[in-house]
Amino acid sequence: MLRARKILDSIVADGINALMVFKPENIFYLTGFWGESVAICSRDDTKLIVPKLESTRACNESRNSEIITTERGPGLIKSITPYLSKFRFYSDCSDYETIRSILPYTDNSNFVLDDSPFRSSRSMKDEYEIEKIKEASKIIDKLYAICNQEIKAGVTEKQLQSELLYQAMKLDATSVCYPYTLNPFIIASGTNSALPHCETSNRQFVAGDFIVVDLTIRYKGYISDATRTFALNKVSPEMCEVYELVKRSQQHGLEHVKERIECGEVDKACRNLISSGGYGNKFIHSTGHGVGLEVHEQPWIRQNDSNKLLKGMVVTIEPGIYINSKFGVRIEDTIVVNDSINNNEIALTKFTKELLIL
Repeated sequence: MLRARKILDSIVADGINALMVFKPENIFYLTGFWGESVAICSRDDTKLIVPKLESTRACNESRNSEIITTERGPGLIKSITPYLSKFRFYSDCSDYETIRSILPYTDNSNFVLDDSPFRSSRSMKDEYEIEKIKEASKIIDKLYAICNQEIKAGVTEKQLQSELLYQAMKLDATSVCYPYTLNPFIIASGTNSALPHCETSNRQFVAGDFIVVDLTIRYKGYISDATRTFALNKVSPEMCEVYELVKRSQQHGLEHVKERIECGEVDKACRNLISSGGYGNKFIHSTGHGVGLEVHEQPWIRQNDSNKLLKGMVVTIEPGIYINSKFGVRIEDTIVVNDSINNNEIALTKFTKELLIL
């Protein structure tokens, strides 16, 4: 209820007195329940409307919510309509058919479609949320230790992915349903490592490979995101040069993460260092992003972004260099924005960033 009030207090539109929530991340944030449902939150109470197949789980898992059971599909919309005349809503709904079903019972002034207040509120993590992200980060560290044992010549990217996913689930973590990939983890070796979001394949590891292992896992709802780049058997002078440049860039970025700094300034710190090393055109993505209930959420650590980091935000710092048809290197940590002087020591993922030649 406090989170709903926080969001309602942030809305400047006159007369808005309730939230109608459809996205599972936002429903979980407000109720503790992740599943098929719609949440209606006023300043005084929360109603969680769920289909019958979810009612028992919703009762067990939600907090401070009145559970209302209904039918799926049109029945769920029918359950919503009585409230449309009682409140003026802000909603995160983005489904065209759902919006079209709702608007005959209200109008645009009483049903405002805008998910930015939800995203803004979620960008500031409380102690409970930070603790879950820290636990997810500890699991990632254990998975990187497993990489030390599992990365060998002849092992395929998919075999390593399968082992890491199995071990993650044994540690009470789950993979993240990220919409822009077919795989739970990025395991990219050899020339594949030059593709930042390469799909994991049946390619076998061979001597002289860089192997980028990007692990994004969820623990009790919350996500941590980290990347390490391993080498197999041998490395060339160019590979060493690039690796050390990325490592210094990432450390430089971590040192710039502090309260009130503009996101673009953190990006610039990483990007300028890589550019000074002659690889500026090989750093082809932003420096980082917020993490929480989604893999990518506010804030965005990217070029020319004037938004400022605030205490309690959780972000990644992940510069990389990618040389087509040769290799790529990325190093990433998840970090909590606070008033610490040395952010190198408080990165939530502790696994070494020294170049490991396995």
